[in-house]
Amino acid sequence: MNKTERTILKQLYRGQSLSRKELADNLSLSKTIVGKYINNFLQRGYLEEEKNLNGSIGKPQFNLTFHKNFIKILALQLKGETIVSALGNFYGDLFDKKVIHLTKFSQENLLNNIFSLIESYINNFSIEVISIGMNGIVDSDEGISLLSIPYNWNNLNLKKILEEKFKISVVIDNGANLMALREKKIGLGKDLNNFIIFNIDEGVGAGIILNNKLHRGSKFEAGEIGHAPYDYSKDALICSCGNKGCLETYLSNWRVVNRVHKETNLLLSYEEIIQRANEGQEYFVELMFSLSKAISHGILWTEYLLNPEAIIITGKITEAKDFFWKEVLRTLNNNLLNKNKNIHLIKSTYSSNSILQGAIYSGADYFFK
Repeated sequence: MNKTERTILKQLYRGQSLSRKELADNLSLSKTIVGKYINNFLQRGYLEEEKNLNGSIGKPQFNLTFHKNFIKILALQLKGETIVSALGNFYGDLFDKKVIHLTKFSQENLLNNIFSLIESYINNFSIEVISIGMNGIVDSDEGISLLSIPYNWNNLNLKKILEEKFKISVVIDNGANLMALREKKIGLGKDLNNFIIFNIDEGVGAGIILNNKLHRGSKFEAGEIGHAPYDYSKDALICSCGNKGCLETYLSNWRVVNRVHKETNLLLSYEEIIQRANEGQEYFVELMFSLSKAISHGILWTEYLLNPEAIIITGKITEAKDFFWKEVLRTLNNNLLNKNKNIHLIKSTYSSNSILQGAIYSGADYFFK
C-alpha cells in the first residue's frame, strides 16, 4: 500500500465507521481522490459499505467498515503449561482456536511448541501480525519478556526470536494489559477515559487505562498489584516472586483451593468453592468474607493512587453472588477517605477469551500504528 492508501485505512480504523465525505473532510482530500481509493478497496475486499439509516433526509449515506476477512491476526496466550491460540480480525472475532497442554515443561519445549503452533497457522492462512499475551513484566516496546517467573525468563527477546524465524511482525504484552484493552474496545470500559481492570485468576494483576491509553509505567511494572504486600505475619505464605505475604498469595484461585483443602481436607475446584458459598454453606461464606478484605485492600491501593472513573473486576470470583459484593462495598466505603463519594465497582462477565481478544486488538493497533 502507498502512503495515501495506508492513511485512509488508518483513519477508518480509528474512526471505526465513516462515510466517504467524512473521510475526505478528515484527511483534507478531495472526494474524487478518496472515492477512487475506496472503490479500489471495495474491489479488493478490504472494505464494505453499509447504508446509514440515521443519515439525513435526501441522498442516502453509506458508511465504510472493514471486511471481516481484511487481515488475519494470530493471537497466542501463554498460560503456564498451556498455550491457547486463535485467529482474529479487527472486530475481535475469534476462530480456529487451539489449546496445547505441555506434558514436558522446559523453556526449549515451550518455544518449540510455540514454533509448531505458529507454523500450523502460517501453512493455512495469511497472517499479518502475531500478538502474544503472557504473564509477568513485559517490555511491550521491544517485545522482551523482562521477568516471567513461571517460565524462568529474564530479558528474553521473544519478539526478535519469532520475527527472525517467521518474518512476520510480532507484538507482546502482559495479559492484564490486554484484558484492559479489550474492555476499552468492546467491553465495560468503552465509554470510560480512565479505568482499571482488577483481574483475579491463577495470578492477580491490574490493567490500567489512563486518558484512553494503556498505562504500563516507566519500567513496564504498572499494574503488578498482586505483588503488593498484604500479610505481614510471621506465617505469611511465600509468593511465586520470592517475597512473603503478597496479595496474590491470598487471592489467587489456586491459593484459595489449597487453603480450603488444608482447612477442610476437601479437594474442591475454585468453581465448586464459589458454588458452595453461593448456596450459603457457612464455612465457604466466611471464606469469601475473608477474601473480600483482601480484594478491598487491592482496590483501595489503586483507588488512592490513580483515582479512576471505575474499577472493573474480572475473573471467576465475579460469579460470587451479591452477599459477597455487598461486603466488598461495605469494606470499601468504611475505609474511604472521602465519605461523600463511592467507588464505582463493576463486575465484568468472566470470559476465557479476554486475553486472546485483547491480543487481537493489540495486533490491530500495531498494524496501523
